[in-house]
Amino acid sequence: MATYLPYHEPGIVRILVLSSFVVLLNVVNYILDKYLYCGLVGQILLGIAWGTPGGKWIDLSTEKVFLDLGYLGLILIVYEGGLLSSMDTLMQNIHLSLIIALTGITAPIAISFSILGYTNATPVAAFAAGAALCSTSLGTTFTIMSTSKLVLSKVGVLLTSAAMIDDIAGLVMLQVISNLGDGSFTAVSVIRPVFVSFGLIVITALVCWLLVLPATRHATLNQWKLPESAPVYFVCHTLLLFGIVTGATYAGASSLTAAYVTGAAISWWDKLEFEHEDVEMSSWTEPNSGEESQAQSTGYEHSSPNGTDQNSTNGYNSNGSYSQEMEASTGSESIESTGSSTQLASKVTGLEVFEKFYSQPLGRILRPLFFASVGFSIPITQMFIGSLLWRGLVYSVLMAVSKLVCCLWLIRLKSRSKTNNYAVPLLGLSMVPRGEIGFLVASLAESKGVFGNHLSAGGSSEVYVIVVWAVVLCTMVAPICVGFLVRKIKSVDADGGSSLGVWGFT
Repeated sequence: MATYLPYHEPGIVRILVLSSFVVLLNVVNYILDKYLYCGLVGQILLGIAWGTPGGKWIDLSTEKVFLDLGYLGLILIVYEGGLLSSMDTLMQNIHLSLIIALTGITAPIAISFSILGYTNATPVAAFAAGAALCSTSLGTTFTIMSTSKLVLSKVGVLLTSAAMIDDIAGLVMLQVISNLGDGSFTAVSVIRPVFVSFGLIVITALVCWLLVLPATRHATLNQWKLPESAPVYFVCHTLLLFGIVTGATYAGASSLTAAYVTGAAISWWDKLEFEHEDVEMSSWTEPNSGEESQAQSTGYEHSSPNGTDQNSTNGYNSNGSYSQEMEASTGSESIESTGSSTQLASKVTGLEVFEKFYSQPLGRILRPLFFASVGFSIPITQMFIGSLLWRGLVYSVLMAVSKLVCCLWLIRLKSRSKTNNYAVPLLGLSMVPRGEIGFLVASLAESKGVFGNHLSAGGSSEVYVIVVWAVVLCTMVAPICVGFLVRKIKSVDADGGSSLGVWGFT
């Protein structure tokens, strides 16, 4: 066994293939995001073209490395979604998020049994197909919301929280499908991921409420100075992120759930810290404001020694002429009066750390590789068999409808105002992409033999190809539709309209 890896200069062909792949991932993403907000679709297509399904220009070992790096990017995408989440809005609408998520889970599974009518699938295979299509792509969801700047809207919070719950359900289904194939189906193996995932959320909330909140109050009251260096926060946030992700994964929960919870907790603490310092600031300024009001009640005005009004700024006196003495005096007063606000502005937030240290590598390398790795998983050569093509299209439409029904809850609960409400189709269309979890569950069911016999030696089963059709079309067509819808939303808002109605920004 080799004890080291000898260094070899890569060939020019390999350099050209990899460099063109990385460059085109960014170029295509920029062009499509600029006009349609769906750059991820182009990245998936490039993954198909350069990877095993298409030209096979990237060898299998490199694809596996890209797959690992892409999943690291997915963790950071979900972590960013947690940082952007509004806990106040989420808690106010948690019941609606649960209803939307449950609808998005049960409807695909129920409708998937229609596949029994036009394939040779068994009921178990139909259930596995529905399990693969019950998830919502977190990577696609957060990418769409962050690109369109709608992640902080009410519909954005509803969408991301519902997608997170659907992701947990998809990972539970992954365990169920694995047990179905192994013949070791037990109740414990099914409920463990559910309880561990929700236990992670509950424990994190309790730690924040019982430990972090009192500690922050104590530090604020005693005027403890926290580090104001971004690299220090970067190290702390990184250790916290991967510590929680590692612990949750070993416990049986989803690493993506852990990443989202970590980001949400850091965002909550940032807001908590600012709120406590605002309270402290108000207590400092109350005596000064009292003195000023008393002076004003006596009818006197404060003036500088040379008789000019203290309210003059920028070094100009009451006659409108420039004076260096005036600039110096007003400058020192402004520094003194705004010292507290400068102290607040110097606080480093989780989003600032993310933008400074994570944003560039995520946006240029890790996120493009994630969506390209989705393209690696598409068996494009087997999808255009005539008998499977029309079945895949029919099943894709049914699976799109099974997620679109989630928006019915907003139709029933929306405001009666006359303003346009694009939140309903935005929610429904954004729930349609399946992405990574859909491919993962379908691939596992295929490898375990749940979908039945293969069409040919070395090929895939009939049900698997149909399911892949649904995952591919839902993941690629829905973001394009959302992109056109976002363009309409932005045009309406630019004209002074209210495109999202009561589900817009708080």
